[in-house]
Amino acid sequence: MINARRTKQNWTVGATVKVGFLTLRIYKAIPTPNDGMPDKYRLESLDGQRKYEFTPHFGIKRIN
Repeated sequence: MINARRTKQNWTVGATVKVGFLTLRIYKAIPTPNDGMPDKYRLESLDGQRKYEFTPHFGIKRIN
């Protein structure tokens, strides 16, 4: 998970976050234990039309 002490955003499921110029809602957090990579987050637009996958330090990509 994203370190809550270092960010001003709430990265829990159901929260709204800003990634770049996008404002998105988190609908799934995917932990990645023991692989050395940061956790992944599944995000959706506020109207629910577009889905994204976000990995801290690696960026965001649209998945539909």
